[in-house]
Amino acid sequence: MLNRRQFIQTTSLAGISPFLMNTVPVVDSLKSFRASLNPGAIGLQCNAQELLDYAIMFNFSSISPLLNELVTFSSNEKKAYLEKMINHGIKFDGGGLPIEFRSSEKIFQQGLRFLQKNIKIIASFNIPSFVTWIMPTNKSLTYLQNFNQHQKRLKQVAAVLEEEGLKLGLEFVGPKTLMSRDKYSFLHSINELRELIDAIAKKNVGYLLDSFHTYCAGDQIENMDFLEAKDIVSVQINDAVIGRSANMQIDQERELPGDSGIIDLKKFLDFINSKGYNGAVSVEPFNKEINLMETTEKLKRVRASILKFGF
Repeated sequence: MLNRRQFIQTTSLAGISPFLMNTVPVVDSLKSFRASLNPGAIGLQCNAQELLDYAIMFNFSSISPLLNELVTFSSNEKKAYLEKMINHGIKFDGGGLPIEFRSSEKIFQQGLRFLQKNIKIIASFNIPSFVTWIMPTNKSLTYLQNFNQHQKRLKQVAAVLEEEGLKLGLEFVGPKTLMSRDKYSFLHSINELRELIDAIAKKNVGYLLDSFHTYCAGDQIENMDFLEAKDIVSVQINDAVIGRSANMQIDQERELPGDSGIIDLKKFLDFINSKGYNGAVSVEPFNKEINLMETTEKLKRVRASILKFGF
């Protein structure tokens, strides 16, 4: 399964923020959030057992499921894994959606069949959701054609997840530097994503909220105020790069939360907290320096960046 960095690489990557600030926030009112460890987002190479051990060692309370490995577990391996998670107070965050829905119908249907075949096994691990991103451009589909394709395909995905009580979280991608990548533009803000989710019309479809995309899109708190706790599937916090305006930020170049202090993450998290969300929060910096760090140093840096915000 491709992450967004790989997706962009394989298809050729071609203002004032509502969250602007000058100091690193330190807060202690967000204890209900669960610090989540997503290995792919920080260049962490590990298997499922190692991921769980790292989470325990560095005091994460949530992990992203390594789905391809988990579905091969024996019943005894699954039982032991889940018991270890429970004993250390760790829950699953949303997993990356294992379906390529952006290309041909044939490829989409192959992914859908994989999900249909494995959904009961996946649900038995108490994985709460899957998440995925919506690319803001397309090479050949107009906005309306792309909207209709997303609506049709993601509704089918949501229906499969709904059978076992899982949610689907969708993320818009906000950097304006991506908008010249392809011929046709597509949704890249919270209100446009809301239109798609409303059109999908499935109660188990909600939002993956990322502070970086919110910042780049120029979305205000009032733009997100329609959200309720049940709408928020997962949360990511990232900081922006110094020396670039919101319009000049690059999707694949971000900082760990609080490292630059450009994005007011306290305001972002306080808003989400005010909605009653009490789930996982992870980082997705796509940062070359972080990716190249030795494992222990990397995990210390990532955990410390989240601890700045009190959880």
